[in-house]
Amino acid sequence: MIKLRDSNEDLFSTSRMSFGAHLEELRKVLVRSLIWVAIGCVIGFWGAEKIVEVLQLPLNKAVVKFKKTQAEGQLATDIGYVPPEYLPLLKDGFVPDQVSVDPAQLVAALQTVIPDFGQAVNLEPYQFLAGNFDPTQIEFLCDRLSQQRGDDAAQTARLAAIWKQMSEAQQAVIQPIATAEAAVEKTAGDEAVQRVLEIFNELLEVDTLHQDESFRDLFEQPAWSISTMLLPEEPRPLAGVKEAIESPETATEDATLLRRKMNRALIASAFTDEMKAGRLETVPLEIWRKTNYKPQSLGVTEPFFVWLKAGLLGGLTLAAPFVFYELWAFVAAGLYPHEKKYVHLFLPVSLILFAAGVLMAFFFVFSPVLEFLFTFNSSLNIAPEIRIGEWLSFAMFLPLGFGVAFQLPLVMLFVNRLGLVTVQTYLQKWRIAIMVIFVLSMFLTPADPISMLLLAVPLTGLYFLGIGMCVMMPRTENPFGADAAASA
Repeated sequence: MIKLRDSNEDLFSTSRMSFGAHLEELRKVLVRSLIWVAIGCVIGFWGAEKIVEVLQLPLNKAVVKFKKTQAEGQLATDIGYVPPEYLPLLKDGFVPDQVSVDPAQLVAALQTVIPDFGQAVNLEPYQFLAGNFDPTQIEFLCDRLSQQRGDDAAQTARLAAIWKQMSEAQQAVIQPIATAEAAVEKTAGDEAVQRVLEIFNELLEVDTLHQDESFRDLFEQPAWSISTMLLPEEPRPLAGVKEAIESPETATEDATLLRRKMNRALIASAFTDEMKAGRLETVPLEIWRKTNYKPQSLGVTEPFFVWLKAGLLGGLTLAAPFVFYELWAFVAAGLYPHEKKYVHLFLPVSLILFAAGVLMAFFFVFSPVLEFLFTFNSSLNIAPEIRIGEWLSFAMFLPLGFGVAFQLPLVMLFVNRLGLVTVQTYLQKWRIAIMVIFVLSMFLTPADPISMLLLAVPLTGLYFLGIGMCVMMPRTENPFGADAAASA
C-alpha cells in the first residue's frame, strides 16, 4: 500500500538548511553573480576594442591562407605551375592581381621621381593611333571626307566642318588616297593610314572645331517635345569638357589637352565604320596585394553594436569563473560536511573545463571551420565578403558555447550524486547519449559539419570521462541516516 506524505511535513527536515534558508542563499548567490557580471562587463567594455582586434586574428589568418591557395590555383591554371620566385611573396601574404593602366599616367607618375624618364617616348593620351583606323577602309574614309558625303544630313555637315578646317596641303594629301585602288592592299594601306593619322593629329590642335553648328547636338539636349519627354535624357559628356575649356579658371596647358580630347571625339563622331571610337589604350600590369583582410561594416550603427556586443560577451566570459564559484558555493551550502570537500574539487575542474572549451574553439576550431566555409564559397565561385557583426557573433558565441558544453562531466557527476541517474544507466544508454550529443552540437554550432564534429567528438570523450568520475567518486548514503533512523 502506498503511503502518502503528510502535507504538514517539512520537505527540508533532513537537510542542513530550511526552505527559507535555501531561498535566502539563492538570492545572495544571484546578487553576487550579477555583481561579478557587472564587474566583468566594465572590464569588457574597457577592452572591447582589443577583444574585437583579437577575434579578427583567426579570420585574417584564414583569409590569407584562402587567398594564397586561390592564387596558387590560378597560377597553375594560367601558366601550368607556380614560379619559384613567387613563393616567398605568397608565403608573406601577397597575392598577384591583374590591372590595366594608362601608360601615359604611369610615365607621368615615374617622371615625378625620375624627371628624365620617358623623354624620348611620345605617350600623349589625346591623339589618334594607327589602331583607330581600318587599312581596308582608309580609301572609303578619305572619299567620304573629300566629298563630304555622309549617311545622313548630320554626318554630312560634320564631314564638311572637318574638311573646312583642313589646309589645302592637307586636302591635297587626302584626295589622292580616296581614288587610289592600291590603298586596299596592306602595304599601301598602312602608308595611307600613316598619312591620314598625321593629318588627323594636326587637326587636334584646331581651336574652333567645337564651335561649329554641326556638333551642337553633342553638347546640348534636344528641344523639348513629346518624344523627348517620354525618352530618358541622354548624357552629354562633351558638354562638361566644353565648359571646362571655356572656363577662365582652367589653366592654359590643361585647356590645350582638353581641346585635343574634344577634337578627337568630334572627328571620330563624323565616321561610322571607318574609324574606331576613341578610347583610352591601356596595358595590363601585374601587381601584388597584401591580403590583410578587414571585415566590412554595412551600417552606420553596426560598429557601435559590435563594440557593445564585444564588451558584454567579454564581460560574461571574464565573470564566468566567479559565477561558477558562486553556483558551487550555493550547492555546498546544502551538503553535509563530508561532502563539501567535493566542491573544492569540482570548482577547479569546472574552471579548467571551461577554459579548455574556450581555448579549443579559438585555436583549433576557427581555422578548419573557416577553411571549409571558404572552400565551399570557392566551389560555388562566390567571393566571401564577411560582415563584422556576423563574424563577431560567430567568434564570440562559439567559444562561450564550447566552454559551457565542456561542463558535461561535472553535470553527469552531479546528477549521479543526486541519485537521479546511475553509472549503469550511463553505460547502458551511451549510444543514445552520443546521438543526443551530436544533435545538441548541431544546434550549438553554425550550420556546417566541421564545427559540429569538432564539438561532438570532444563531448563524446567527456561523456566517458564523466562516467569515469562517477565510478571514482561513487554516491554514498547519508552517514547520519543510521543515527537518524535509530532515533526515530
